[in-house]
Amino acid sequence: MQIPARWNGDPECGHSVAHPYQTHYCSYIRVPRLLTLQQPAGDRPDEILALLALQAFELWFKVLLADLPTALALLRSPAGVDQIAKLLNRCAGLLGLLDDQAEVAEAILIRSHGLRLPLASGREPLSDQLYALKGLAEQAARELAQEVPKDSRVERAWHDVLARFERWSPRFVGLLAALFERQRSGAQDYREFLRLEALLDLQTGAKADWTPARRRPQALTPTEDLTPDELLFIIVHQVFELWFRAQLHELDAAMASLLARPPDVLAATDRLRNVVRIQRLLVEMIHIPSSLRPLGFLQFRSQFKTIQGVVHERGLSPASGTESYQFRELEIIGGLKHSVAYQEFLQGNRRMHIRFLTPTQAKRLQQPGLPEAFQQALEARGITDLLDIFTPPGDPNPHSDLAELADVLLEFDQFFQLWRMNHLTMVQSMIGRKSGTGFLGPEYLKETVGMGIQGEDDRLLPTPQLRPRFFEHLWEVRTRMEAGGHEPDGQGPRSVP
Repeated sequence: MQIPARWNGDPECGHSVAHPYQTHYCSYIRVPRLLTLQQPAGDRPDEILALLALQAFELWFKVLLADLPTALALLRSPAGVDQIAKLLNRCAGLLGLLDDQAEVAEAILIRSHGLRLPLASGREPLSDQLYALKGLAEQAARELAQEVPKDSRVERAWHDVLARFERWSPRFVGLLAALFERQRSGAQDYREFLRLEALLDLQTGAKADWTPARRRPQALTPTEDLTPDELLFIIVHQVFELWFRAQLHELDAAMASLLARPPDVLAATDRLRNVVRIQRLLVEMIHIPSSLRPLGFLQFRSQFKTIQGVVHERGLSPASGTESYQFRELEIIGGLKHSVAYQEFLQGNRRMHIRFLTPTQAKRLQQPGLPEAFQQALEARGITDLLDIFTPPGDPNPHSDLAELADVLLEFDQFFQLWRMNHLTMVQSMIGRKSGTGFLGPEYLKETVGMGIQGEDDRLLPTPQLRPRFFEHLWEVRTRMEAGGHEPDGQGPRSVP
């Protein structure tokens, strides 16, 4: 195994790969560089959440600014009806997602953390990309008023997009007004604060260079003529990585509260609620790539051309979203470090083109996970049976804070599993039963959620890769609950596993 080639001087990701110039998720999505762009200007650690959320908005704006002008240019072209409908339906879906993202940002930044950040005085709106989107919306409204599109699908799609934009954009402006306070000196402006120039320059799509078929590539190069579909594909993964980092920030804070002496259960619960808010958003967001029609995805997933009579190839393979090192960290914190199958997955073997385990993950494997932190909080309170933290409605509960925490942990577990299942259905809608861009494919994903077992010929790891729930004992206590607080078999309480 070797260190992956770094694109454009990006930081190392910590992975080891079979060949340094293979297409790699971290260099294609620019994850290591992306995660250097959050530098709070103040002394409040939670400011990083504002940076992450607003950068996610700006990345989605870039998708809209690629799709809407293309749809406008095709407005009067009969041959472009299907393409217009696809682009506008995608924009409508994105605007719906942005509305939900604004709700998550308001809940976390304003209501949970009470952030109020200094910003240099300047014109409104703060976001140049939002200003450009408003101009496009006004242009589209004028053109629709002058000439009705020949296809009713296009007319309905345009009106849907414009209505959604009109409803959503004031909410975003209101979020900025609540988050920022103007200062005439000593503060950054909006673009500097978000490092927008660097952020919006990370969508180069660097892949292994064009290489004769079945030969190893010798360089990385940016994608020529990046299509709107590939731009979306890159950005959706970048936004996932921003929200993964936000989850890790809140989880680390929750863990610190639970491991304190005495544990601060209420503070940990508030942090974990924010994690669940983000999870709900990501379960919705996982379907955005489905707006890529399968043939459109295949155009940049696997590419061929003939150069001087020799067939050359390039594409996304063997890169894969499984290479997201932050997602692996979330799984480790959640409790998968205790799974033998998961340890096997992280270590890899000679048949795999990557070793997933990074130094940061190795460090997290040696630290307490969320289940251990919860267990320590129970022990600090003298709890030996989980039933003791629950009481019938109306009865006094001296451990109501732990009961509330337990409910939020179940939500965390639930939405992690929902994300896995939604990811599986999204992948199947795009590539069916074909192998993924990496080497694991839908059959591996089905195995992780307990919906099947890979065939022996396809299996790269000897142990089935089922991903167990993080808090099985919390699910089990639901079975044991009775109105009187005893088990249905009448045998009395049992100890926490």
